[in-house]
Amino acid sequence: MKRIGLVILAALIISSLISCDMIKKLTDKFNNASLGDQIIDDGGRVSYEGAAMTALSNTDTSLTVKICNGTDSTWQSGNMRDYSLEAECDGEWYEVRQIGEFANTMELMIFAPKEELTHTFSFGERYGKLTTGRYRVVKSFWANATETREAGEFYLICEFTVK
Repeated sequence: MKRIGLVILAALIISSLISCDMIKKLTDKFNNASLGDQIIDDGGRVSYEGAAMTALSNTDTSLTVKICNGTDSTWQSGNMRDYSLEAECDGEWYEVRQIGEFANTMELMIFAPKEELTHTFSFGERYGKLTTGRYRVVKSFWANATETREAGEFYLICEFTVK
């Protein structure tokens, strides 16, 4: 019984190391993305009660999410191309470097109270094909003040797994 436990533990450790190595490289025959800076102050990202970004489906080149403004505040944000992608490696989060140049026109988006939006983030052009592992999309918003809340910036984070 002990041997089975040790074999399972060894398999998990090896799987973790292989997966992390694959994420660090983030390569395929067309692209060459890699991990950037480690996300040190993850606690500095303020969430907003009633706000949610939930994964609906994903592939190795896209993530479809549902964003819900379940608050009484109107939100503002840059367009949906204004986001960052992060990868988990050895229990830590790292930004994924973009491939080449990236231009964004930054149109302002407005989310009314109780509004929902479904959106697909496409990674292929910007990051390439993602390797097996855990990822998350991070998008910033600005909530307008209400009678019960102060105005301020907050982040929605949506984790997903590429298999």
